[in-house]
Amino acid sequence: MYSSVVGISAESKRGLLLKKIDALLGSSYDLHKVIRKIFHEISRLMDTSNFYLAIYHRKEDTISFEIYTIDGEKRKVSSRKLSKGLTEYVIRTKRPLRINKDVKKVCRKFGIKPIGKDAKSWLGVPMIYKNNVEGVITIQDYKHTNAYSPADESFLMSIASRAAVVIANTRLIEEEIKRAKELALMNQIVRRLTQSLDVGDILETVTKSITLQFKNYNVSLFLVEDKQLVLKKLSKGFRDEVPMDLRLKVGEGFVGVVAKKGSTIVVNDVVKNSRYKGFGQYTQSEVCIPLKISKKTIGVLNIECNEINAFDENSVRILELIADRLSVALHNAQLYQDATDHAKELAVSFTIAQSLISTLELDDVLQRILEAIRNTFGFANIAILLIDKEKNELYIKASYGYSTDVMRNVRLKIGTHGICGHVAATGKMYYATDVTKVPFYVMGKKSVKSEAAIPLKIKGSVIGVLDVESEKLNAFSDRDLRIFSIFASQAAVAIENARLFNETKALSLTDGLTKIANRRHFDLMLDREIRKAKGYSRPLTLAMVDLDNFKKFNDKYGHLNGDKILVHIAHTLKRNIRDSDFVARYGGEEFVILFPELGDVASLKVLERIRNAVEKKPLMMKGVGKKTMTISIGIATYPYNSADAQELVCNADKALYRAKQLGKNRVELAQGAGS
Repeated sequence: MYSSVVGISAESKRGLLLKKIDALLGSSYDLHKVIRKIFHEISRLMDTSNFYLAIYHRKEDTISFEIYTIDGEKRKVSSRKLSKGLTEYVIRTKRPLRINKDVKKVCRKFGIKPIGKDAKSWLGVPMIYKNNVEGVITIQDYKHTNAYSPADESFLMSIASRAAVVIANTRLIEEEIKRAKELALMNQIVRRLTQSLDVGDILETVTKSITLQFKNYNVSLFLVEDKQLVLKKLSKGFRDEVPMDLRLKVGEGFVGVVAKKGSTIVVNDVVKNSRYKGFGQYTQSEVCIPLKISKKTIGVLNIECNEINAFDENSVRILELIADRLSVALHNAQLYQDATDHAKELAVSFTIAQSLISTLELDDVLQRILEAIRNTFGFANIAILLIDKEKNELYIKASYGYSTDVMRNVRLKIGTHGICGHVAATGKMYYATDVTKVPFYVMGKKSVKSEAAIPLKIKGSVIGVLDVESEKLNAFSDRDLRIFSIFASQAAVAIENARLFNETKALSLTDGLTKIANRRHFDLMLDREIRKAKGYSRPLTLAMVDLDNFKKFNDKYGHLNGDKILVHIAHTLKRNIRDSDFVARYGGEEFVILFPELGDVASLKVLERIRNAVEKKPLMMKGVGKKTMTISIGIATYPYNSADAQELVCNADKALYRAKQLGKNRVELAQGAGS
């Protein structure tokens, strides 16, 4: 099965191939490109004329064939749900399968139903990373039995184990990049939507944004008018057979069903569904998403694609987020058009919506909401309460006009505890013209006489409550309540954007294994702290920490146990420093700690305590028992022996090297230290 290269032994060629596959890690963020490179390297040493590499998608429980060759010819094979084929058997058992004869007999024995052309010999191996199957590499021989030896299986397993690492990491990177692009798309759409209150402009913005992001999607937008669904916008991908004056009855086709039921429908193969209503365009998959305000459906966002199973869970989630923002934009536009007698209030609301989108920091967002309501209406008591899902309670996240004690201590059970608790449970606005007549009212301030509470919703789910109180009876007009509703819709979107932003930012600054700060976060903190130290003429100490004999531990007990040790050390470091100190994973088995305003001598005492804590606290691991790890530490301090951030890192690293040279399990100061 091996191709020959003159002058190089088979063993050397195998080793060279494995090294080249290892080198692919991080070479590209494009999974398809990485897989093609892996295939290219394998082809240089193995006969890949009958070969395929399948990727397993755990969430969807499907496999896609990135490379598929028969008799040296590359074929395009559609992805499929897991069935009972040979590939699926390897995925489910997580073990290689080698069949050298009687393939059908072996398949019957294991309950396998072969798919495609019958092979005489078949060898498939799983690509496994961290006990998860990333896919399967398979070679086949359609002419000969006994084509593959145990050595072939072993070598292909070596390739698969390395390919799994490359593919898993590339998928993670690709996913992070994808999430960042999604967030950028969301922010872009929101910014554009807030730039116009014209329905036509809004529909054009959404249609163009979707078709730019998803090249093979066709978009149509329907709005509810007189109990009918009226086509308002159609992307260029649809053919001329679709009439621009199209009207559908509620309940007609997928679009009509969604308008009737008010929930998303995903159809992965429209041919198999009798409800599909086509107009000549080539469509295989369709997703319809309701456009809703509160529980009322105001329209439908319809997306079609010429591929089967085109809409995975992630793409549907993005489209639903777009639909939420589109719903709010359309609602705001409609309110603006209908409320000509309240032009000033609506104009102010629109301006505020723009300012809310200009920041993604949650505290800033909430502060701007409060300031906008206070400046526009002059009400003295305003609060934004968010839901604590674990405790099923509302807590005050931001407020104006309340004491610190109220901010800190007020917790409202969702249900009948307070007007806000009632609103959080029902999802409906509640206006109390006289709070003394509300049996479930909870007093925040004695002077309050009337209260309006509006739910903050995302995708129909309540995430919090906007609460406005007045010291006058029946203080709010219908216009006020309508404007509050606008604020609540905008606030919910702004809060969700801030949450998504903070989630993405946290992921980019956190080490995935130890859950402490990562190298990027450390670089940012070091730059900030060195500038503070220089500006205020104060010391800054950097400690570089390295695990002793970690490679030997990994080789003996395995990388999974090695990961447990890294997590254990990270938690130990975190527990033994001040709140003002900063610890991060620097890379591999190295950690760094920043001690702001602490000299080298004082830091030395802390680090000796940490070193001792690590040495004396073993970690119990299943199947291994109690294992103790020691650490070596190097210290450098600005300005005593380092003039800038680069020198600080360099000197700490040199001190760490000296600690290793002097026997490990010790703390060493950088040369010239001793203040």
